Amino acid sequence: MKKAVSFLMLLVCTMLMSTVAFAYEKGDRVLALWEDAYWYPGTVQSVDGNVVLIYFDDGDKATVDSERVNKLDWAAGDKVECRWPTDGINYPGTFVQVGKDEKIRIVYDDGDKADLTVSWCRQSRASRLVGR
Repeated sequence: MKKAVSFLMLLVCTMLMSTVAFAYEKGDRVLALWEDAYWYPGTVQSVDGNVVLIYFDDGDKATVDSERVNKLDWAAGDKVECRWPTDGINYPGTFVQVGKDEKIRIVYDDGDKADLTVSWCRQSRASRLVGR
């Protein structure tokens, strides 16, 4: 009996957690999976069921399924790609600092460093799937 109750409680908790995961509201900062298999930062504009309208930081907008939306949760140690300030090309690197104001410090794989904002960055689907 205890095992059945424990299993039932675990099932209910799991269902509640997955419901909360998709409870986005207008103004939430998120990462959304774009067609090129990269996660880009943006802001929720509206939500209609499981469909979320995202205004991306680069000016694009898209309507995406909530399964392709995550909380903007980048942290130090995350592998990302960020545009280099002078040429606008994305290069791979690692966040060494992420502030609450969305300012970041990145060390690129070639050793260069830059202080930017999350708007300059993206993360590959593979990097996100392997846990950063």
